[in-house]
Amino acid sequence: MKQVIAYYRVSTHRQGKSGLGLEAQQMAVQNYCKLSGYEVIHEIMEVKSTRKGRFGLLQALEMCRETNAMLVVARLDRLGRDVEQIAGIVKSNVEIVVTDNPHANRFTIHILAAVAEDQRQRISENTKEALCAAKRRGVILGKNGTMLAIANKKAAQEFALQLSPVITRLKNKGITSVRAVCRELNKRHIPTFRGEGRWHPSTVGILMNRLKYTMTSP
Repeated sequence: MKQVIAYYRVSTHRQGKSGLGLEAQQMAVQNYCKLSGYEVIHEIMEVKSTRKGRFGLLQALEMCRETNAMLVVARLDRLGRDVEQIAGIVKSNVEIVVTDNPHANRFTIHILAAVAEDQRQRISENTKEALCAAKRRGVILGKNGTMLAIANKKAAQEFALQLSPVITRLKNKGITSVRAVCRELNKRHIPTFRGEGRWHPSTVGILMNRLKYTMTSP
């Protein structure tokens, strides 16, 4: 039986204390390993931004080398937020599996990281343009929740981007309607944008519209 080290990461202490982000990652990894016949011999959980170092990830990689185990993460962005970070990990001579894209090889992981970074850059640029446009209209940023609304919009777009591989796989299986996607997301216990509750057709519709906007924005 193949042995694996599971690595989970959330970026804020609020998410870590709530367990919402960690629980979703843990469930995805455990379900994948169970279906694949893999044995999870150790789990490493890290509550830290990638900008502040990744001691837990380095520890997980070292344990993989010592035990000849495979590193398993729930999503690609748990390894890092830019191509340079992920490229270094891919070159670490440790076998890596990302559960939301388990057939991706080292080359594919690198390409996916590059695409994700480009999409995040687009979101950032669109947000800056929205702020500049608001200033030109005479809007006082930070007043009446305007700044918060823009920040929430950016966060929602990034969340949609994170779920894009899941939506793509469902589409490839012929699951395309809002209601069908809704059932699958709930069946897989994938958390909503707020991290709690169940998916509904209306929230799935919003997600898919945001994803379409993110993918087509210039």
